[in-house]
Amino acid sequence: MLLDLYWRGSQGLKTSLTSFCLASKASEMTGRRCLAEMEAQRIVERFPDPFDKRRIYVRLTAAGRDKMDACFQTLLSGYAQTCHDCARKCGDAPDGARQKVPFCIAIDGVRRFRR
Repeated sequence: MLLDLYWRGSQGLKTSLTSFCLASKASEMTGRRCLAEMEAQRIVERFPDPFDKRRIYVRLTAAGRDKMDACFQTLLSGYAQTCHDCARKCGDAPDGARQKVPFCIAIDGVRRFRR
């Protein structure tokens, strides 16, 4: 749900309450409970459609976007550290004894990503 809101917000798209609930792949009631909890934590907010009073939109608050940014930064930092550790291990191994790793290899001190 949060990832969907984050992406749609970055694209300038609005997210209706119905779409928000569908993004969870859960029942509408479960989606609304999740929304209520996120609102209580002040990471999302509802706002009315100015042209159709029956429709409600949902968006990340500034605090919610900051928390998502921090989450992505943490994930990317962890990934970078893993690549650094991987390259160091592969670079330290004697020729012919390099360990295979799932996503990158170090050849002659140069890190290359497997495709």
